[in-house]
Amino acid sequence: MSSENKAALCEEAAVRLNKAEILARLDGDWQLLAELCDLALAETPGMIEALSAAIERQDADAVHRAAHRLKGALSVLGDGPHIAAAVALEEMGRNRELARADDTFDRLKRLLGEFGVAVAALGKEAYARAGG
Repeated sequence: MSSENKAALCEEAAVRLNKAEILARLDGDWQLLAELCDLALAETPGMIEALSAAIERQDADAVHRAAHRLKGALSVLGDGPHIAAAVALEEMGRNRELARADDTFDRLKRLLGEFGVAVAALGKEAYARAGG
């Protein structure tokens, strides 16, 4: 599937976190989940800024690296359309085809807005369940 097709699929899906799946990977550790949620919320803005700057400069190598880093950091909380958009940008950078990067980046930012809301809610629940 091409980067453009993957990015188009991102448009159709909403970001949903599978709490049971995430907890299973973390051996049911609510405290760790809470900390991962905090980390994702803290680190995402800087990674988005780096990706935005790389796209603005049309620096394919930097787009590839920034999208790869973002994908890796966020995938600890599961898969979803936000990850697919990051993968699409990563591939665009790797293939040096940045013509549609702006559109895909705009979708990614929208999806990350949804992701942030979901992560904040999950983090709040995780802290409550962890006793903190």
